[in-house]
Amino acid sequence: MEDIYKVKVGKFGGWTTLLAASKGAEIISDDEELYTAYYRAINNRLMNCTSLSYLRFIKALCDNNFLITDTFEGTSQSNSSSEQQQIFALMCHYDFWDKTGKQLGFDKLTESLAALKNTTLQNELSEAISILIERLDVSEFSIPLVGNNKVDTSPLNMHVRYPKEHILVAFGDSTFTKKSSSREGVLHIADANIELLFVTLNKCEKQFSATTMYHDYAISPTLFHWQTQNSAKPNSGRGLGYIKQKENKKTFLLFVREQAKDENGRTMGFVNFGPVDFVKYEGSQPMNITWKLRHPMPAYLWHETAKLAVG
Repeated sequence: MEDIYKVKVGKFGGWTTLLAASKGAEIISDDEELYTAYYRAINNRLMNCTSLSYLRFIKALCDNNFLITDTFEGTSQSNSSSEQQQIFALMCHYDFWDKTGKQLGFDKLTESLAALKNTTLQNELSEAISILIERLDVSEFSIPLVGNNKVDTSPLNMHVRYPKEHILVAFGDSTFTKKSSSREGVLHIADANIELLFVTLNKCEKQFSATTMYHDYAISPTLFHWQTQNSAKPNSGRGLGYIKQKENKKTFLLFVREQAKDENGRTMGFVNFGPVDFVKYEGSQPMNITWKLRHPMPAYLWHETAKLAVG
């Protein structure tokens, strides 16, 4: 599947596009934006996501002709379930369009999803998701309760790999009217008293500057060594905030990926390690912090990240 979607014909690719090209046919210009959107969603997002719950949602949405209100059976959904579906729907919007509704001329999320209707492309999407689901090898489960409503009701599950865009939507940094501008490894969600930590284990000098080559690695399956940004001091600002996590009742969530790009050149998603608690620190500018995970990290990533401790 990766090999199929690695091939592009002009600006986009995919099975339908390759099939047309093999017959000497061209995609009409009026459909190019939609074909590009489907290619983006499958190649850049869904193939970097291992969430069974999200993939099932997108398949159900696709098979229901992108009608969000009728996607799921029953009308007695809890508020939490309804909110999670709205978050998934917004993730879907960004998976395909990667722009705000306003930029695209949509007033409502339902309009954005309705614009995805195309029988041929929907068939390809449904088949692609079925393949992705069949090959999943992840045991996902809910994030441990931390007493923070935004986290406790989050649709994100533990040990699942998500494109960063999904995480930004899940915590409200991207909305239908505003796309997140987050590019750093730390994101503060002020209104929810949450801080998201994004870690890339194997840092490449081509993609990271000398000032962002932080030394991050696992000490054990439940302890993680994390290096702050170079400006962090233990006696003020963000650095002091890490130390006073318990006092400030702040929730820190750790997301980890092996490297920035996978072997096929696609941007890798981040695995949800879940909530972490401050244990200790050493140094200043940067500070070296030890976090304790509420749940042990996945075994395969423990072995991967532990190698870096001796680097």
